[in-house]
Amino acid sequence: MRCACPNCGTYMVHSESMSLGCVCPQCATRCKMCLGTNSVVPREDLAQIASRLAYISQITEENEDERLSAEDAPGADNDEYGD
Repeated sequence: MRCACPNCGTYMVHSESMSLGCVCPQCATRCKMCLGTNSVVPREDLAQIASRLAYISQITEENEDERLSAEDAPGADNDEYGD
């Protein structure tokens, strides 16, 4: 991610010190906005998010498969008006 300093607009550099974030080389402002909410997500929540994403992916693939099957069905050459 490319971050601009909220104070002076200079391109900020990612810093991996005791506290993660970005540091402006121009005015030394520190920022964590690109890291999100500045909170740690518990392992259980990450597992739940991954499970939801897998479910959404599965549903999307199933819907796409159904759409492709419908297009390959006899009479699929017709447009939405039956022509």
